[in-house]
Amino acid sequence: MVQTSRQTRSSGRRRKPTNNRLLLVVDQSSSSKRAVEYVATVLATRRGFQLCLAHFLSQLPPEMLEFGGAEDPEREQQLDRQLKTEQQQWIATARKGAQPSLNWACARLHKAGLPASSLTTQFSDPFRAQNSVSEEILELARTNKCRTIVVGRRSLSWLRRLTAGKDLAEQLVQQGSGFTLWIVE
Repeated sequence: MVQTSRQTRSSGRRRKPTNNRLLLVVDQSSSSKRAVEYVATVLATRRGFQLCLAHFLSQLPPEMLEFGGAEDPEREQQLDRQLKTEQQQWIATARKGAQPSLNWACARLHKAGLPASSLTTQFSDPFRAQNSVSEEILELARTNKCRTIVVGRRSLSWLRRLTAGKDLAEQLVQQGSGFTLWIVE
C-alpha cells in the first residue's frame, strides 16, 4: 500500500507520508529488474519516499571464518591479521561484483524521477551465521526503519513450488508481520 499526503481540514497543511521508507532487494536477476521497474513506475512522480537498495552478499566461505591457530602468540596474531585481510578482500570483491546491478537500479530510479538523495545502497553482513536470507532482509528493513519491502519473485509452476519448497517471497510473507510486502512477479 502506498500512502500519499492529504490536506488536513484544520490546518490546510500537508501531512508527511507515514510509510515512506522502502527496502528494495536488488541483484542481477530478471525478477529483481522487474521489481526495480515496478517501483520506478509507482513512485516516479511521488515525493517524500526514501529507498534503501539492498544487495545480499553470500556468506563467507567456511575456510575464511577461522584458522587452525598457532601455539606461538605472535604467529597467532599474524594469522589472525592475514585472515581479516583475506575476509576484507573477499567482501570488497563481492561488493564490486554487485555494483553493476546497484548502479543500474539507481540510474533507472533516478531516470523515473526519484532524486538521487532519496536513494541509498546497502549490503548484507556476509558474517551472518544462522540468519536465513528472509530473516536478514527483515533485519535490514528494521535497521533502516523501512516498513515496506519490495522483492522480485521468479515465476514457478505450482508443481515446482511443491517440490522445491518455499521461495523467498513466501518466507517473507510468513515471517514479515508488521511489514508491507510488494512481491513483483
